[in-house]
Amino acid sequence: MSRLVDYFVIVGFDHEKERGGLSNGVILQRFPETNWEDTPFHDGIEWFCQPQGWALSTERSEPRFYVSVLTDVDANRHYCACLCFNETVAITPTKPADEDEESLDSSRSVANITHHSIMYAPKCLVIVSRQDYIDTFRNCLGIIYTVWVENLGVPLETLVGNLVGCVLVPPAGGPQVRFSIGAGDRQAIQPPAAPPMPVTHTAVHMLLRLLGIHNSVTLWCAVMSEHKVLLVSLAAARLSAACRALAALMFPFRYAHVYIPLLPAGLAEVLATPTPFLIGVHSSLKEEVTELLDVIVADLDVGSLHIPASVNIPRPEGRLLASLQEALALVLQPELRSADSAFAPPPPAASPPHMLDKEIRAVFMRTLAKLLQGYRHCLTMIRIHPSPVLTFHKAGFLGSRGLAACPFAVRLLDSMFFNGLVAERGPPWRPTDIFDELVQNLPEQLRLESLNPDLELQHIQDLAMQLHLNENPNPQVVSQAYQQRVLRPPLGAEARIHQPPLPPLDAARVRDVIRDVAQRSAPNAKLTALRPPQARIVPPAAPPTGGEEPGQMLLTNSARRLEVLRACVAALFEGRYADARKSFPAVLRALRAPAARAALVRDLAARLPTNKQLLQHHQFELLVR
Repeated sequence: MSRLVDYFVIVGFDHEKERGGLSNGVILQRFPETNWEDTPFHDGIEWFCQPQGWALSTERSEPRFYVSVLTDVDANRHYCACLCFNETVAITPTKPADEDEESLDSSRSVANITHHSIMYAPKCLVIVSRQDYIDTFRNCLGIIYTVWVENLGVPLETLVGNLVGCVLVPPAGGPQVRFSIGAGDRQAIQPPAAPPMPVTHTAVHMLLRLLGIHNSVTLWCAVMSEHKVLLVSLAAARLSAACRALAALMFPFRYAHVYIPLLPAGLAEVLATPTPFLIGVHSSLKEEVTELLDVIVADLDVGSLHIPASVNIPRPEGRLLASLQEALALVLQPELRSADSAFAPPPPAASPPHMLDKEIRAVFMRTLAKLLQGYRHCLTMIRIHPSPVLTFHKAGFLGSRGLAACPFAVRLLDSMFFNGLVAERGPPWRPTDIFDELVQNLPEQLRLESLNPDLELQHIQDLAMQLHLNENPNPQVVSQAYQQRVLRPPLGAEARIHQPPLPPLDAARVRDVIRDVAQRSAPNAKLTALRPPQARIVPPAAPPTGGEEPGQMLLTNSARRLEVLRACVAALFEGRYADARKSFPAVLRALRAPAARAALVRDLAARLPTNKQLLQHHQFELLVR
């Protein structure tokens, strides 16, 4: 059991440092006032409450909600859910008397010129948590805002104390938890079934809808190959969802570099870091980021992708990339398969967005499973006690899979992501998840799909259903008659003229509520009886094969290319060096395929009767090349 909310913070406009309507944010109150032992409070949180800077406004804006992500020194992510609204303030700018007027008539006192005006200052209600329950944070902050705006008579101290002190979340695999923060609300939290699986809701579907298949695949390749990726949008919600989607499409890998879905404008110098990153910025900074020469910029609002000329993004080669794009087109456009039919059947019903999201994730998971097929056969355990230490034979894996000439595979195996995968999934005795089952069953699925191509979509949908059940492990509980009740302000409540400012909360009263709730709350026997996932032996699955697709024939080069290769070798040993050099470019292109290299070895073995052979200087040079 862990807390749903670590800290509740009220951040306001710092009027003491105001210069020309611009200033900084200042933490007005935070609860609890002392740090938790397991989770210290993060300084500088006010930077992320207003990503575009703290500024006064002449117009009142509607409340906004967005989520920033902070990463501590242990690479743990802390989610900062912010509900921002405006408060009316009276500004009294003072202009000193003109020195020229004083010099003309020093005997006459000139009063300072004073002008009164009404401005609107931003204020934020912030929840800091290690849990990833964004919708619940939105609901809780909305309830507190509604109780204040509508003056419902419920003390705000009671709501904040209950939110910080009484809501506990079970670990992954736990049951649904229902709670209320004391405003007549009814809320529920459902933990996912497996801890390592990401939760995306509809974020991945949104990414593909905004950027399209080609740009999304290119962006995924850039993230997987450790490039600098920058997302740009007018909406903070799109930036957070797109970063979440890209990180989820990497599964079973974990993004290990700089991850800032919403970068404040005052910290734009972070974009000059030499390390890879995945960052989102507001569109107001788009002109500044275009000057970066090694950053890939994706505009989510326009759907464009800018790749600098100096950046080379490796892509999966051969059938792997083609199958990825075809599967995505099949999922997003199910009518494509029967579009040219003379007697086309009725178009199939489109999947809902939350299932399309899981089907897209299933396509990318299958692609990574194809690429990593047989990786467990190249793992070597060099130490067992006190903790397992494993090494991965990269050269052996690339050679056995025929991927030595694939820049995407080479770059992926050299990345920090893959080292983390080996450390996390390398031990043969551990809890397994959906990806381990996929790697085990994928060769048989591909064999059946080669006999019946219609099974590919069925296999994708089956995997998507497993991902859906991971996010919603108890659909029968959700379908029951429990309805959540969340308070919302009426339409136009933010435009009220005589809305009083948010009063400061009584810190002593909040502490009393937190203490009373902690004393009354007894540990739930059902939750304390939860057992972690049981470890078992991880099967090694099928061994690595010589192609991207299991069962693919080794010799796939055309007869013409093999004929050119044999003619070049014959000219080399017969002393016709000019003919050998003429066909050398074609031979080098042919040798990119494993089948051609195997043919070269067999031809050389047939021409050399013994292990030793005396070669001329030109023969040796061309043969080594």
